[in-house]
Amino acid sequence: SLPDDILHLLCEELAEQAQFDTLFNCACANRALAAPALTNLYRSHHLSPVRGGGEDEAVLLATKQLMVQRWSILWRSIIASALDATLFPYCRYIKLLDFRDLRYLLEDDQFKGKVIKEFFSEPMAQFHMTRKLRAPGHKGPRLDESAILDAIGDVVTQHTPMLEIISGELLSDALVRWTPRLPRLQALELYAGTPLEDELVHASISEHCPQFHSLSIYTWSAPDRDHKLSKFVGAVRPQSLRMIETIRDIGASAETFLALNAHSETLKELKLCVNDDSIKHLSLLRGCTALDALRVEDVQGMTNIEETQNDVFLEMIDWLRNCEGLQALSFTKFPSAPALVAPLLLEEKIQLRKLEIDWYLPKDHTTFHQALPHQKSSLQYLSLSGDTEGM
Repeated sequence: SLPDDILHLLCEELAEQAQFDTLFNCACANRALAAPALTNLYRSHHLSPVRGGGEDEAVLLATKQLMVQRWSILWRSIIASALDATLFPYCRYIKLLDFRDLRYLLEDDQFKGKVIKEFFSEPMAQFHMTRKLRAPGHKGPRLDESAILDAIGDVVTQHTPMLEIISGELLSDALVRWTPRLPRLQALELYAGTPLEDELVHASISEHCPQFHSLSIYTWSAPDRDHKLSKFVGAVRPQSLRMIETIRDIGASAETFLALNAHSETLKELKLCVNDDSIKHLSLLRGCTALDALRVEDVQGMTNIEETQNDVFLEMIDWLRNCEGLQALSFTKFPSAPALVAPLLLEEKIQLRKLEIDWYLPKDHTTFHQALPHQKSSLQYLSLSGDTEGM
């Protein structure tokens, strides 16, 4: 038989190629293959095709039910392993704990009957938590998804030494309880920024998660969001953040932009949604010159900073000119984007590989179009979307 390290390398390669069926067959073949196969199978579980119950809405109902059943078995095996109720410690292999996917399972229309009964059978009965709904049309209690996810997180995070990423909607105090157990945590993908309102979270991540470097937030509606986010950015170890993403407008503005300068040497990827108020503070990011990728979306798309905030416009040009490693640039609903980008295209030190701009009038930006050929040796992807009226 082959040495164990060769078996692990073979299984790693199968995982890289997303050969999940082959890995499963390897795990069933013999005990020598089981450990490396299961390690890589669960390490890549977040890429499994059974997640989400299958994404094809055109499948037959029976097929959908089978996919949801397999989906539930995947999650049950991970959670049960944290209760020492499985032959192998699956939870110890995982690098990503995706509570979004688990919530989708709990909310799926096919998560019922035999599937839900089996999922919450022993030793999982402790997680079967319900809440009463008074809304018309609802009979009896329904699953309390938030409470279930929090309880599962409490148990699973005690047995995930390899965990690097947590994603989903978390209770405000969850990270205070969990992060002391997660020395390898590198990234948070939060549905809501609520957990970051607790300064104990800031201190806990700073103290217990020395490898933390990435943050993504989908939404956040609390007052003083900008101040609270800036406090978090300032609390983590200086020159450690590599990626910040706001998927919607979460109120990130002047305080957050200034705070990000404390990570000017490490910040490589910045994706921001801005509004009419925060757009005028973008030039405060001028210290962040190590960027590889920048995406800016103006959620309102009404402000042309070249005309209304020309000082900010010129400061942004100076900032981006100094981002000599910039490779990807994207502006969405940002009317002044072509005028902003044109001077950058002429910079010899900047070699863009990807450029995306929409919401502009091509007839008003001849200089931008004339500058594009200067990037022809490096540019691999170009997407321009504008209004051709009047051309």
